[in-house]
Amino acid sequence: MRLPAFSTLALSLLAVSARAGTISFGTANSYAVIAQTLVSNATTFGDTVITGSVGISPSGSCTGFVPAICGSAAAGTISGEIHINDGVAGTALADAEAAENALLATVIPAPTNLTGHDLGSPGYALLAPGIYTFTSAAQLTGALTLAAGGNLAPLWIFETTSTLITASDASVVVTDTTGGAGAAAAGVYWVVGSQAILGSNTAFLGNILAETNISFLPGAQDTCGRAFADTSVTLAGDNSAASGGRPNVVSDTCTQSANGFSGAGSGSGATPEPGTLALLSSGLLAMVFLAFRGGAGRYGVPSSRRYMSSASGSGSTRCSR
Repeated sequence: MRLPAFSTLALSLLAVSARAGTISFGTANSYAVIAQTLVSNATTFGDTVITGSVGISPSGSCTGFVPAICGSAAAGTISGEIHINDGVAGTALADAEAAENALLATVIPAPTNLTGHDLGSPGYALLAPGIYTFTSAAQLTGALTLAAGGNLAPLWIFETTSTLITASDASVVVTDTTGGAGAAAAGVYWVVGSQAILGSNTAFLGNILAETNISFLPGAQDTCGRAFADTSVTLAGDNSAASGGRPNVVSDTCTQSANGFSGAGSGSGATPEPGTLALLSSGLLAMVFLAFRGGAGRYGVPSSRRYMSSASGSGSTRCSR
């Protein structure tokens, strides 16, 4: 669904702070997982832990978790609320959609095209806050450090028109957040044009918004972010080869240190997300710039385009945070 130009401007102003800001997920803020058709967990070695709520809308199901509504499995647990095919899930879906539009409309600072380069590889293992784009598949093949450089509200936006794939044991960590002051105001977002696949034992962080599905291979964890998918979120369960078995984790809480946070394990503290008011002027500048460009987005298509589209006739949009 395309919004009128004024409506798109208004939504984006509410949701985005362009230079060092955040994206507000609205009612989807308390969700760790949102999908339109399926959230599934392995029933064998499926000790998956979802910290946060789960929403499915407009027509789908949940399998492989302890609650009866998700199949009464013996393993997987969900700490938050579960909303399946109801108005609450639909509203969260809509708010996430608005956030994704805001991400795609953010143009300050100027995006850096990393097409053809693997994140975590030599020369691309340390990135300052910014917007990073890929016109083909994006890959994370090693350890990626996102260095805030003392920025009190650091923001990283990664956008790919295709897939996001991480290698086994790949990792992401945020550092140099000024003695922790910036950790609570940091934002990491991954906007994926098709599917995202987190390889075995990946220690990931950030909010993933994927056009199709998000797959967690055995032992993959996103312990500081969310998994919002246009179709499904699938979790393979434990990696039995890891010491004691390493479960899948999706958590909207973070382990924060004095200088940053990491995807190394679940802990306390809300997923870093700064407020928007202090950066409203930069968001306004970005949207005015887009308006003068005739509404063109980063890839030369209308900025109202969504990777996470609503199902036809559902009357609802999608998620954010």
